[in-house]
Amino acid sequence: MGKTLSKQKLSNPEITAFCRQIGMIVRAGLPTYVGLSILEEETRDKETKDFLNSIYEYMKDGAKLHEALEDSGVFPTYMVQMIKIGEETGHLEETLFSLGDYYEREEEIKTGIKSAVFYPFVMILVMLVVIIVLVSKILPVFSQIYAELGSELTGFASSLMNISRFLNKYMVALAFFLIACIIFVIILYKTDTGKTFLLGGRLSMLVSTSRFANCMYMALYSGLDVDRGLELSEKLIYNPHMLDKIRQCKEHIAQGETFAKSLVLANIFSDMYASWLTVGFTTGSMDEIMNEISRSYEEAASEEIHHFISLLEPCLVVILAILIGLVLISFMLPLLGILSSIN
Repeated sequence: MGKTLSKQKLSNPEITAFCRQIGMIVRAGLPTYVGLSILEEETRDKETKDFLNSIYEYMKDGAKLHEALEDSGVFPTYMVQMIKIGEETGHLEETLFSLGDYYEREEEIKTGIKSAVFYPFVMILVMLVVIIVLVSKILPVFSQIYAELGSELTGFASSLMNISRFLNKYMVALAFFLIACIIFVIILYKTDTGKTFLLGGRLSMLVSTSRFANCMYMALYSGLDVDRGLELSEKLIYNPHMLDKIRQCKEHIAQGETFAKSLVLANIFSDMYASWLTVGFTTGSMDEIMNEISRSYEEAASEEIHHFISLLEPCLVVILAILIGLVLISFMLPLLGILSSIN
């Protein structure tokens, strides 16, 4: 028995590359451990070299691929389970290539989620910093000018100066508050509930639906039956509404409905895909249909993210421009009046 490496979990791109390389080795008819030895010799990174060698040594002693990967401790449980099933069903090559596609798409979804969550947050944070600097550092200069001219601020300008004094007084506390907000968002993002909350209902459902379809495509393509595929998909979905729909789908199947009909009854996919599912079930190409549906929902989620960001950017720019304009007008107009009277 080997020992778990200290190496951290592999990233999605690393998993994608690994699965495709091993898949090519299996396709070439080489023993898997021999292929691992070749990969180790071609690798220059010491940590990766040690990691591949540990898997090679474990398999050389007679362990199966999924056992060696599980023992390494750096691969996702889902991947290990799928490879185990691929070895048991004789579809290891197909499973490895489908896993490569799966984690490649997972990385695309992950990148999209980060853009949807952190990009707006960073923009809002930058806007707040600009406003704070304007109110706390620039406005006191105007206040000093007014004092030297023997005039007092009134109305909106006076209120802004009160805010400026408050910010200068509690600047350290405000900085800690902003840092706490950043940490809170990061922690929230790492939880399943937090991701659903930060993404919003519609976008979260699009992402979850794409992930479900992708998971089912991979399961069916690798030779799994529908029931096993649904069980695995439940472990990868974090949206509670999608989980409820998957359970409803399983209930309809238990009542004797076909998989395609159960998907429609559970309202997992929109009505436009009902004919796709019927054709896929009739022709025995449900895996291909699931792949196409997954890509369609992934594109829809990407469009939703880009649309949201394209709307947010001009809105924040307009808000910032209005605030800066109000500040300048409230201070400059009275100042121009004073200078005119002096002249």
